[in-house]
Amino acid sequence: LSHASRAELSLPRVDGGERLSPAELEAPLLGARLSWLAYAEKRREVEAGLALLGSGMELVRFSPQRDSRGAQWLVARDAESGTLWVAFRGTASLADVVHDLMAAPEQTGAGDAFHSGFLRAARAAAEELREVVEAELRVRPCERLALCGHSLGGALAMTLLGAGLLPCASGDAGAEDAPAEVLAFTYGSPAAFHGQLRGAAMRRVRAQSFVFGADAVPRLLGSEVPLLRAAALSLGGKSSTGALETLGGYAHWPGGELVYLDPAGGCARRVPRAQRDRVLHLHRAVHPDAAAHHKCYVRGLERAAAPGGGLAWWQMVLGERGEI
Repeated sequence: LSHASRAELSLPRVDGGERLSPAELEAPLLGARLSWLAYAEKRREVEAGLALLGSGMELVRFSPQRDSRGAQWLVARDAESGTLWVAFRGTASLADVVHDLMAAPEQTGAGDAFHSGFLRAARAAAEELREVVEAELRVRPCERLALCGHSLGGALAMTLLGAGLLPCASGDAGAEDAPAEVLAFTYGSPAAFHGQLRGAAMRRVRAQSFVFGADAVPRLLGSEVPLLRAAALSLGGKSSTGALETLGGYAHWPGGELVYLDPAGGCARRVPRAQRDRVLHLHRAVHPDAAAHHKCYVRGLERAAAPGGGLAWWQMVLGERGEI
């Protein structure tokens, strides 16, 4: 199949969705680039990538994954926009895979339930991350705090916020430390919340979740799959049916905005509330490019923000290593 015909095969269509302008895509594009940098193996790789983003970018902390419980993340400051960024790495190690597979929900003291693997990793990272962020805000207050991540990284960002593990984001810290605005950007990330959501810790968060084409990862959790349930029942697999119901109970943060990156049209469109379930259903990932689409977020956002532009940032940084 040609690239165009493959891209049009069974991809979602967003009817009436507003197209995001280049100005509206500036922060999400920066978040996608930082989410890619979070995959770096060494601090100097992060610093080299930040240097290409402009003179206003400064690395505050790069924290590599140290053990099987934790996560890898970085904190960077954008002096030009007055934003402190926190970017989590996606799945890149056996420990990350274990977190992905721990899909049973776990309830917090506040009454909200999360994917237990994501919650475990977020809790392991929370203490050091909280100390770094709050120390930076005390020394150099900023207007906004933005969390982001690709794949697992985005799920960790949302879990950290939703579980109230970063008090300055939920407004529990002193007013002098709390930023005026809290943002969250996820790219191809699985759903992290389960069941009925109170979401008190998310009251100050303005979240955007990006889905590129047929990417399967953001659709794996939360989709009702009647055919698989019927097959499980016919085989007498009550436990399998229960597992499917558990996985179907996951949800992306309902208070956030869903944005669809169209591979064929090269644009980013807001998904109307009435179309969210259809766009996020797992059957939309039945496509020959589903796996490839999980790695296209930087390029997709660059194309949507500046159609027909010159050499892309990811090409300058990545060379032959790949992209997200």
